[in-house]
Formats: sequence, C-alpha cells, structure tokens
Amino acid sequence: MSELALFLVRIGFVAVLWIFILSLLSVIRADLYGRRVISKLAQQNAPQLISGGAGSISSLAIEDGESFEPTQIAMLTGRTAGTSVDIAGKREVLIGRASSCDLVISDEFASNMHAKLVLVGEDWVLQDLNSTNGTFIDGRKVVTPATIKQGTTIRIGTTTFELR
Repeated sequence: MSELALFLVRIGFVAVLWIFILSLLSVIRADLYGRRVISKLAQQNAPQLISGGAGSISSLAIEDGESFEPTQIAMLTGRTAGTSVDIAGKREVLIGRASSCDLVISDEFASNMHAKLVLVGEDWVLQDLNSTNGTFIDGRKVVTPATIKQGTTIRIGTTTFELR
C-alpha cells in the first residue's frame, strides 16, 4: 500500500472517530439537559408577570367601590390553614420563614424575608423582597409593588392567604 493511501485511511479513521465522539456528546447532553416540552395547556396556565413600570404600583383584583380596611390576614392553604393574623393598627407586615417576621410561613418554598405588605394611604401594597420562588397575586407573579384589593388571593410557595 502506498504512503498516500495509508495517509488517507488514517485521516478517514480520525474523521469517523470524531463524528462518533461528537454524536456521543450530543446524546449525553440530551440525556442530561433534555428538551423542555411545554404543552399548550401549560402555556395557558403559566403565571403571568405583573409589572407596572419602574416605581409604579399595579392595581389588581376586584374593585367594589368601597374602601377596604382589612383587620386580619386569613390563611387559606398551607400548614397554618384556617388561622388568621391580626394586622389592625399595623402599617407594615413582613412575611417569611424567619421568626422575626410578622407573618411566619412554614413553607419550604418561602424565603426567610419573602415579601412585605405596606399600608400606603388607604391601600395595602404587596412587595416581593427578591424572593427565590416569587410571590403571586391571583396566579400572576409580582414584579413591582402591587395594590391589594378585596378578594385578592396571595400565594407564597404552597401557602395562600388573603386580607379580610
């Protein structure tokens, strides 16, 4: 066999070897990371972001024309479901897992300092404190501070509550 033929066989063998290695890496990558399959139903049920621009306050939920002066936070789901926390006379309520919070949530998806409710004028405003898993109002993720209206459901992790 001539030297040229031997050289071409070696180049061909190296090329086939590299194609095999790259296809093997492609399969391993697909197994590790996979492709994210999102069904149409999941896209419809995906939480929507609440944003009102920089420094603005979004207004959500049911407006019934009456002034809304809640005196308690009622826990709807979670480990403390059925209980309520008195907020009468408070101007700020800190929510999270830390014992220093005004509303302590025993939820593994809640941050230590997860969110806070602040009384601004006559309205309660909910602000997410850069939590890992987010805060949701009526299924929509809170991005900027949002005004809480009567009938609004707030969800942090698996815990839901509302102002009453």
